[in-house]
Amino acid sequence: MNHPFIVYLKNKTSSQFEYKRDVSSVIQTDRGYLITFSKGKSYTYGTDKVRYYPFVSTREDVRIYENGKLNKRYNTVDNYGRYLIFRNGDNCSYPIENNADIEISDTKKNVGQTESVINYFKRILKENNDVSFDIPIEETDNKNPNQISSEILLKALEDIDILDLRSALSKYIDGVNPSMESPNEGLIYPFGCNESQKLAVETTLSHSISIIEGPPGTGKTQTILNVIANLILQNKTVAIVSNNNSAVFNVREKLAKYGYGMVVASLGNNDNKALFFDNLEEQIVHQDFKVSEERLTNLKNEVRSLDSILTTCFQYRNKLAVLKTKLSDAEIEFGHIKTEQPLDQNIKSVLDKKFYRKWTANKTLKLKDLLSVVDVESQLSIIHKLRFILQYGLFDLKTIIQYSEELPVYVNHKFYELYIANLKNEISGTENWLMSNDEEINLKHFVERSKAVFNATLFEKYNRLEKVEFAIENYRSQFDTFIERYPVILSSTLSLHTSIPKGYLFDYLIIDEASQVDIIKSAVCFSCCRNAIVVGDSMQLTHIVDKHSQAAAEQFQAEYNISAVYDYVKKNILDSLKNLYGDNIKSVLLKEHYRCHPTIIGFCNKKYYNNNLVIMTSWDNHPFRIVYTNVAGRSGNYNQKQIDETDEYIQKRKFHHTEVGVIAPYRSHADRLRKQLPNGTEADTIHKFQGREKDVVIFNTVKAEINPFIDNPNLINVAVSRAVKEFIVIMPKSMKLPHGTNIGDLIRYIHYTSDPNETIVKGSIRSVFDLLYKEYNRVFISFFSSNRNIKGSPAEIIIYKLLNENILLNNAQFSSIDLVREYRLRDLVRDFQPFSEDEIRFIKKNSRIDFLLYNKIDKTPVLAIEVDGVSFHNNVLQQERDNKKNHILKTIGLPLLRLSTDGHNEEARIIEKLNAAMRLH
Repeated sequence: MNHPFIVYLKNKTSSQFEYKRDVSSVIQTDRGYLITFSKGKSYTYGTDKVRYYPFVSTREDVRIYENGKLNKRYNTVDNYGRYLIFRNGDNCSYPIENNADIEISDTKKNVGQTESVINYFKRILKENNDVSFDIPIEETDNKNPNQISSEILLKALEDIDILDLRSALSKYIDGVNPSMESPNEGLIYPFGCNESQKLAVETTLSHSISIIEGPPGTGKTQTILNVIANLILQNKTVAIVSNNNSAVFNVREKLAKYGYGMVVASLGNNDNKALFFDNLEEQIVHQDFKVSEERLTNLKNEVRSLDSILTTCFQYRNKLAVLKTKLSDAEIEFGHIKTEQPLDQNIKSVLDKKFYRKWTANKTLKLKDLLSVVDVESQLSIIHKLRFILQYGLFDLKTIIQYSEELPVYVNHKFYELYIANLKNEISGTENWLMSNDEEINLKHFVERSKAVFNATLFEKYNRLEKVEFAIENYRSQFDTFIERYPVILSSTLSLHTSIPKGYLFDYLIIDEASQVDIIKSAVCFSCCRNAIVVGDSMQLTHIVDKHSQAAAEQFQAEYNISAVYDYVKKNILDSLKNLYGDNIKSVLLKEHYRCHPTIIGFCNKKYYNNNLVIMTSWDNHPFRIVYTNVAGRSGNYNQKQIDETDEYIQKRKFHHTEVGVIAPYRSHADRLRKQLPNGTEADTIHKFQGREKDVVIFNTVKAEINPFIDNPNLINVAVSRAVKEFIVIMPKSMKLPHGTNIGDLIRYIHYTSDPNETIVKGSIRSVFDLLYKEYNRVFISFFSSNRNIKGSPAEIIIYKLLNENILLNNAQFSSIDLVREYRLRDLVRDFQPFSEDEIRFIKKNSRIDFLLYNKIDKTPVLAIEVDGVSFHNNVLQQERDNKKNHILKTIGLPLLRLSTDGHNEEARIIEKLNAAMRLH
């Protein structure tokens, strides 16, 4: 039972205040305090001789941690303000000062879910003994390294305290993710930053569990370093783990490079620990790091001020990069227009002089529409004449008849010229803004001031610490002292638990390369920390589980009634967190890309990152090559002809072995490559190249047909994004390239971004003028030549929503498909030779396709969809028009689906027809 107060009285001899347990009452008087003891005697004490603390509150069924260690003797805490008393029944402690060394936590009440998940993990480990890690051979005691991995993880799972609410594991299994107060002091960025990196640091430090999505070349390590700097500033500890040593060693090397190696301890397996402790150096902080208190205050103020200024600068910097990407895309598309719809320059010069009004891109689109409703064989209406004269300054109306063939092409060219000119003007204006607002200078100062604040913090920290000798045998027994000196611990995911004392919790854990980390290893690491930052890329390769383990895991999942979010086989830790928390977890995409040639990363951006990357690189050359072989891959997972072609290509180009990497989906092919290629040339599987980069990457498809393994989207994304300057594909010429396949879309993209005069295959169908029609649809939101509202009939509205919101958005197989509405046949047909005069007139008039679905990677038309109103299309004249359109589309080889407004099951019909159309190409 708690006491209503506690009292300290000053000792007459020592003048120290001593706690008195035998006081029964305290009454405050004018002279001080009247103290009555349990034996009945009362005395009056002056105010200066008494410290009186009344009872504040009680917490029952709690866990008490002193300096991070669980005090198992007590389960109740009485709070007296400055002091606490611990109790368990009648057993009481002396008063304990209430300070940062004491932590009171509720006891976890419902442990059923936790027990089930952990038991599920244990069963998987006991069953398969096949969780692979980097276990040194000398540590295996003649056991299978995978068996050693499983034993280490099993021991770690046994050691987990399931009653502890403080760990990230508890939050993960309970599905809770509390937000935290943002640090009072401003954040620093001593390693530099951009807009999304800055947001990532801010977000991770204000949420218990968070995600940083780091696509290739977006500064993932730089972001991690800035997180570390801010955690050290806040006197926090952090563990950084990944499945392989190279990822975490990269962090160590970068910190050492900047002069901050003293904060890092590389632990993990026995070899790494031995290497660290055998080479311990004195933690010396450079005297230049020291600044006065007044100077430090000024530096912090400057960082805050520059932070505000740079927020706008970063927005303009990203805007500039986006504009440059738009310009590149528009110039490529214009190149295709000029090839597919050539315009005689003399005629262009004549037409330029016929129009006396100033052009804008929007005006060209309106003229395009006006020309579509004009019948050159008939007399122009007064309204049309006025529009040509007043809006465009076209006074010589005979021009419309004289150049009826060329005008539509002229207008298309004019649109791209003006659109590109507008982009160039915007680019120039944005560059001028950045220059006039000293963006580069401000960023330089921001980083320098941040670094000075960090340096001063480190100087103050290490200057006051006494030197302590640590060894591999004793560092755990004095871990509080050790972690104070080495607040950043590096380890593999497997060995973190064995590197720290039982029950220790880091303030933060960072899991790097998280797409490859399964949830068992993640759970063990989560049990060692309070907060977790998971860094990775959902579009990179994930962990591999063999078929035997898959079957066993599925059986155990059902047996323990485990939610799909904890599915060991199908979920890496990134997927698991996203599925578990949904909108309740903050995920920041690092979007600014600094590594690859813009055309190389442009494919990944369009295909895998929904155009969310902001490409900051620039090169003039075309980075792609395709080497076709005439011999297809035979049985087995290697292709000798591709190996020979690769060898010959490297010899001809005379690459230095350090700049080229050769990759393939299969191990047997990669091994044969390594044996045959010039000495020093690196060749390996795509899986082994994840996280690495080469100036030149040569990709062998091995197989002659696309199959699910070699066409895995994560595999192709990793393959392409390894290349910095050049990407070469070695493939059989006979390989079929269906739309929507990853390899197919890659090859289409390579052709599309090359010089169209060299790569365009002359067929009967033109590529889609994507930019032109997207802008056209935007401008004419309420105007069509047919005088219909652009929103269309009710049936068209339904089909548009069905296509846009249900089919294309929610089906992964259609991720490369986009659509435009009301696409003109005139812009689709390349060659009029096969058609009758009547059909040609029909094409050149205002004939359109209701919906045109196309591959957004290379703008190839895939499927036309017509929505037929029952009463309207029962009209004889309309049936004739429909038949003409059917014949025209059949002639150019574009599949057509007609949907009746009284039809049913439209979604299934569209999906079936679209799948079939994609396989045709």
